[in-house]
Amino acid sequence: MQEQQSNPFNSRFLIAMVIFALFYFLWNNHLQKKYPSYGKKPVASSSSDTSVNTNSSAIKDPTEKSDKISEDLKAISNNNADIKNEVKAIEEKKISFENNEVAFEITNKGMGLVNYKIKNYTDSEKNPILLGQSKTRALFELKIEDNKTLDFEMIELTKGTYKGVAKIDELTIEREVKYNQENNFFENTVSINGINEKNLKKVAISLPESITAAKSKSWLFPSYEHQDFYVSHANTTTTVNFSAAKENLSQEIKTVNLLSLGSQYFATAILDKSEVIPDAFLTVNVNEAAALGQFVYPILPGKDSIVLKQILYAGPKSINILSSVNEELTNIINFGWMGFIAKPLLFTMKWFYTLVPNWGVAIILLTLLVRLFVLPFNLMSMKSMKAMQKIQPEMASIREKYKDDPIKMNQEVMNLMKVNKANPFGGCLPMLLQIPIFFALYRVIGSSIELYQSPFFLWITDLSAHDKFYVLPVLMGATMFFQQKLTPSNMDPAQAKILMWMPVVMSVFMLNLPSGLTLYMFVSGLFGITQQYFILKSKPA
Repeated sequence: MQEQQSNPFNSRFLIAMVIFALFYFLWNNHLQKKYPSYGKKPVASSSSDTSVNTNSSAIKDPTEKSDKISEDLKAISNNNADIKNEVKAIEEKKISFENNEVAFEITNKGMGLVNYKIKNYTDSEKNPILLGQSKTRALFELKIEDNKTLDFEMIELTKGTYKGVAKIDELTIEREVKYNQENNFFENTVSINGINEKNLKKVAISLPESITAAKSKSWLFPSYEHQDFYVSHANTTTTVNFSAAKENLSQEIKTVNLLSLGSQYFATAILDKSEVIPDAFLTVNVNEAAALGQFVYPILPGKDSIVLKQILYAGPKSINILSSVNEELTNIINFGWMGFIAKPLLFTMKWFYTLVPNWGVAIILLTLLVRLFVLPFNLMSMKSMKAMQKIQPEMASIREKYKDDPIKMNQEVMNLMKVNKANPFGGCLPMLLQIPIFFALYRVIGSSIELYQSPFFLWITDLSAHDKFYVLPVLMGATMFFQQKLTPSNMDPAQAKILMWMPVVMSVFMLNLPSGLTLYMFVSGLFGITQQYFILKSKPA
């Protein structure tokens, strides 16, 4: 059969046209549903107005009368004016404050403090100390319910005293923040009226802070700088280190009376003085390098009004300043489990400073005082160790003689030690005494704001920073080595060889720690060498 000639209107062409028309129809229908203005002529409107009607009835006739267009434009203009008025109503307002101690701004957004600066201290890079740093919160900011920001109508009554009123439906919230310039703290009072079971269930005050990256994260070269939450609650305390956090943290603590957040030298804190007992919420966002402590008051059912009072503090962790504000605030200086020893040591060191106004000298005098205190126990220990060393040949003979009779051997050994007044545990007592004192001194010297940026002599210009030439760590290691050499020991030779590496390990460990701590260790070692020298020159036990 002869092949038919090509026809532009053959069946395959017509089928293709139908499919294309159907696809075009469906596609346009889809676009009109997804984008209502697709394929329609634009209507003249203000670019800032987002509520212009774009349906077909609004733009049906492009030849509408000019007066109708004028009315539409007027309506749009009025709508934009309302939007501007609304923005103006919640516009942020700040009032500045500055004296010789601090500088800050108080904002009407929750009446929190921003750009809080401590003027008479600087960091290691000579920048001012800033507290309460956050991208989303102000220091001591007041929030209600699910972190709802309160917009206060705020005025300055007198310099440092601010009062604000915020209204949300039936709720009226009044807040007064008064800065006490004499003792550098804030008195805070919050009065809330018009409470019902639906409009208010909790009130929160915020303590935000940015997380400072540690200068050293190596266990071999540890960084002494750290940031912590401190919470006093239900007759106990909780401390959480957030600067070393590896993952996000969220923790709730009930029945709290004191919440603090800060470094070992500076802190922000809230001390409750209300009838309602608050809770604490601690959160850490590692990715954002942000920490937040919240003092949260639950609103009890049946109350239509409430008054909340607090003492707010932001500044150096000085025991003198904190005690002048409130004795309970001194607990934010974390002396650890040896606080009852650390506080007397701190006051003793401060007393030495009044005699010789150099904190390095005060550390030396404090170290010598502590070593003199434990000297009698050290002498007892040394006498016992020398007696043990003297009877070693006889003990070896007894062990050989009664090696097949352990009971008889132990009896003879005990009799020998009793006759010679030798005690194998005599060296433990000084150690047991020195361990808590050492930890207490470690806390005192490492956490005292008095030592912050305080010079000693020559190259040691900051006792809270490490020795930049590492002279003190090396000298400390040398004193430990010589003290080991001078100390009589009955230790196993293999253990003794391992112990010989201890001065090296301790020297490396102290490289990045505050030079005040290293100075204490060095002076203590020198005292130990002197003590050993005179004991060894004395008559045999």
